[in-house]
Amino acid sequence: MGESSQTRFLQELVLYAASAALSCLVLFAGLRHLDPNRESSKKALEHKKEIAKRLGRPLVNTNPYEDVIACDVVNPDHIDVEFESIGGLETVKQALFELVILPLRRPDLFSHGKLLSPQKGVLLYGPPGTGKTMLAKAIAKESGAVFINVRISNLMSKWFGDAQKLGE
Repeated sequence: MGESSQTRFLQELVLYAASAALSCLVLFAGLRHLDPNRESSKKALEHKKEIAKRLGRPLVNTNPYEDVIACDVVNPDHIDVEFESIGGLETVKQALFELVILPLRRPDLFSHGKLLSPQKGVLLYGPPGTGKTMLAKAIAKESGAVFINVRISNLMSKWFGDAQKLGE
C-alpha cells in the first residue's frame, strides 16, 4: 500500500468517524427535542428542587416513575382550603382535628404512653364528590403537612409493565 493510499484511507476513516459522531449527536439532540415528556420532566425537576429546598434536604436522584409521583406533592403553603371553607361535616372535621391535626401541631401532648399515641393513619372513604380530597387538603393546610395528591391514573399505566416498575 502506498503512502498516498494510506493517507487517503486515514482521511476517509476520519471523515467516516466524524460523520458517525455528527449523526449520533443530531440523532440524540433530535430525539431529546421530540420527547413528549420533555416539558413534564422539566417541570418535575423544578418541583423536586422546590421540595428539596423546603425540606432542607439535598436533591435526590429519582427515576421517571418517581418523578410522576413527585409532581403530585403539594406544598401546604400553596393550598387554599381550610376547615372553615368546608361546609357541613362538623363531626368529621372535629374528629380529624383531634385525631390528626392536634398530634401534628402539639406532639409533646401525645408522647406519653400508648393510650395517647397519635393515629398512624386515617382512611377517608365515600362516593365521589363527598369532600374527601378537600378534607385531606384542609388537614395538610391546618397541620403544615405535605399533601401528596396521588391519582390512580398515575400509578396504573396503559403500557404493560409500567405500573409494575413503579413498585420497584
